Amino acid sequence: MAFVNPWEIQTKELLNRIEKEIRNSQIDMEKRITKLYEKAEVLQEALRIYQEMMGMSQDSQTSLSAHDTQGKSLREILTLIASRNNRLLVAKQAIKLMKEAKLFSNPSHAESIVYSILGRSPKFFVKVSPGIYSLRHIERVKRKTRGGSGLKQKVKELKEMDPQMTKTQVKNYLIQQGFDFQGKRPGNAVHMAWISLGYPKEEKQSKIRLLSVDEFMRNKLPSVDR
Repeated sequence: MAFVNPWEIQTKELLNRIEKEIRNSQIDMEKRITKLYEKAEVLQEALRIYQEMMGMSQDSQTSLSAHDTQGKSLREILTLIASRNNRLLVAKQAIKLMKEAKLFSNPSHAESIVYSILGRSPKFFVKVSPGIYSLRHIERVKRKTRGGSGLKQKVKELKEMDPQMTKTQVKNYLIQQGFDFQGKRPGNAVHMAWISLGYPKEEKQSKIRLLSVDEFMRNKLPSVDR
């Protein structure tokens, strides 16, 4: 009968126990790694959705060119921004782009102006969450009413941007921006839009020529027959 060393027996048992623990640890580690990969995928998807909602996707535009804004109202520019971002408008991003394009005479009023336009345009924008709007699908219909050029709305937006703008300044700005007056004389068209919006009439500069002292005296004093 072979002699069995107790130490050898204990060592083998200890070695088997350690190997078993290693195998169990490997299985547990693989399970943990699998769960971590799953969590990472969920977070990556959540991040992608967040970036799209905040207008940070790769397809979102980074600037507005002069061609993008020429002859367009602020609402039309907001519509353009949304159409380039999967029909999703992030107000903060839009305000930033419009400020960079210098579309506001007073940039400090930009936020209130944009939110005011969005609030007055339920036919074009639907609020989906705070500061985020979805662009409605609207069929283009040929307008038969007068003012189809959008001049009245443009004049209104300019006055909202800068209440101190005069009618002449509005006309000159629109001409400079290449606004399409549809064949009408700019002065008359702006005047009609101005009046229809209820803005006060501006006093015309006096054309009365000042009389010289000699002329005044000749007209004021009765003639004396000599």
